[in-house]
Amino acid sequence: MKKLFFILIFLIFFPSLTFAAGKDDVCLRYKTMPELVFSTSYGKLVYDRSRNQQQLTDIGKQFGIVEQGLFASGLALVGVNYHVSVNTASRVAADGGICVIPVRVELFIGYQNPIIYISKELEEGSCEYNVVLRHEQTHQQINTAALEYFIPRLKSAALSVLNNVPPQRIDNSGQIDAATRQFVHTYSAQLEPLINFFKAELLREQSKLDNHENYQLEGSLCRYYNQNHRR
Repeated sequence: MKKLFFILIFLIFFPSLTFAAGKDDVCLRYKTMPELVFSTSYGKLVYDRSRNQQQLTDIGKQFGIVEQGLFASGLALVGVNYHVSVNTASRVAADGGICVIPVRVELFIGYQNPIIYISKELEEGSCEYNVVLRHEQTHQQINTAALEYFIPRLKSAALSVLNNVPPQRIDNSGQIDAATRQFVHTYSAQLEPLINFFKAELLREQSKLDNHENYQLEGSLCRYYNQNHRR
């Protein structure tokens, strides 16, 4: 039950395209604000009770989320998926070149494969089972709340980035695809720091749940419950 593991997937990596210096100004007349199409997903949460405590501990260690000497009776894992795609149009420039203009930018950020593991060694309905289940569900609830909070800020940042990236001049139509890929690269690079900030803040929120004080509190709940029910 340690910190959430994040998988930041950048679906598109493209080599940079070098544009002719000093020639971009001829395309500024075509500069417009691209349409931003934003989408997200929280994924479909899955519960898995097929593994024992040692297997969950091994999974946690594999991802660096279970410290040495600790054991995991439950884990909450999720992937973070970030994707940018761009549609462009082209116009003939005043100097005979071609201006490539971004007209539509699709931005996706969301979760994939959210899963809660509960050790099969825990008896369903027992105090220990319920405490572990609630702990891992809280992790996933933090994920949902954090993404809801973050989305408006990402939209605002994306609009600022889109507004500040000018059209690009190329020499011939054979470079249009490369210019479009360059826009993807530029948008992704400028938004990446915000994605990293989101990851860091989400980890910080998760750490409020995953700490020794909270572990001790959760452990005491079942000790108190079991003592009272043995009477």
